[in-house]
Amino acid sequence: MAVGTALLVFFLSQTTLGFGEKCGGGYCWGYQLDQYRFSKRTRLTISGSWGLHLEYELPRMQLERANDDRWLVDDRAVYLNFRLKPFNDPVEAGAPVKLVYDFQRGELYVTSPLQLWRLPGRRWLTETEFQKVVTGMER
Repeated sequence: MAVGTALLVFFLSQTTLGFGEKCGGGYCWGYQLDQYRFSKRTRLTISGSWGLHLEYELPRMQLERANDDRWLVDDRAVYLNFRLKPFNDPVEAGAPVKLVYDFQRGELYVTSPLQLWRLPGRRWLTETEFQKVVTGMER
């Protein structure tokens, strides 16, 4: 029982740092950024009511939101902009992370100096290339 209680406290001790959801045509889609207090894990979840469920673990760093999160192309894509800072050095500027997830096309665009989830098939861009994607989606 003690192990079960400890696990429950561990998993429930999370803070949702960002959340957004849009609905249309009988479907809903969105994102959620959670940070876990004890494990210091941060997770980005992208989901859609049609069965889409993607989870991305971020480095064990403190997430600091930027005020530039927004929906693009008629709410088809979400743009997130945040910084990751070391837990032990809160005055450090941190590393920027900018991403766009296009729910209709199933494409993720990312720019950051951090390694994060660099896998084949994911669009990892320079800052200039990323800004071109965002500008193209804002039209």
